[in-house]
Amino acid sequence: MSTIKPIALMSEGDVDNNDKAACFNGIRELLSICSVEREIEIIDRGLWRNNNYKTNGTLKRFLSVDWFLKEGWENSRNSTQINALTILNYLSLPQWKKDNDYYDVFLLSSDMYYENTNFIIGLAREGVGTIISTNRFQLLNNALKFECIKTETMHELGHVFGLLPIDRTENVDNSLGKHCKNICIMRQGLRVPLDWVNITRDRLKYGPLCENCKKDLNNYFKLES
Repeated sequence: MSTIKPIALMSEGDVDNNDKAACFNGIRELLSICSVEREIEIIDRGLWRNNNYKTNGTLKRFLSVDWFLKEGWENSRNSTQINALTILNYLSLPQWKKDNDYYDVFLLSSDMYYENTNFIIGLAREGVGTIISTNRFQLLNNALKFECIKTETMHELGHVFGLLPIDRTENVDNSLGKHCKNICIMRQGLRVPLDWVNITRDRLKYGPLCENCKKDLNNYFKLES
């Protein structure tokens, strides 16, 4: 199965248009870094709903954004945070992927969590896709919020594209997954939004990726999986 396939962006209904634009901007920039922007199409599915997504008012499996969100909320530990892992697991299943041969990017306004974490702003799975929440960036001014959501999008999509590879041992941090120790968007940011503001400022000053991650990203698209 080729690593060259489209990216499909779905979004929760109340995602701000500027936040969505930041996500698009981050996708485009990351694709341009590894020179696949012409090969990989970006599809905006928005608040996606199949024509037959409901039967007698009941949501049908895999046929709308609404159904994925419903599953995430029904499997949540509380009423204020959606279960990101539930959604990502469904996005990984053959029942979804069989007719959807692309990378998924699911942009949420809702706060979310993963297993025993207090919260997360993104969750990704290599070769499958990512779920990104804008919730924790909403108190930033518009310009800084745009850039932080862009950074977060590039970071999570980097994970989708194999960063950091399992055999990499140089400049590696294993905090909640494998991350980079360099000045790089693949650094881990545990304090939100403070760490992401700092990572974003470094991105704007030094560029998005360190040389290690840039090499690993280019290698991902040279290999057939």
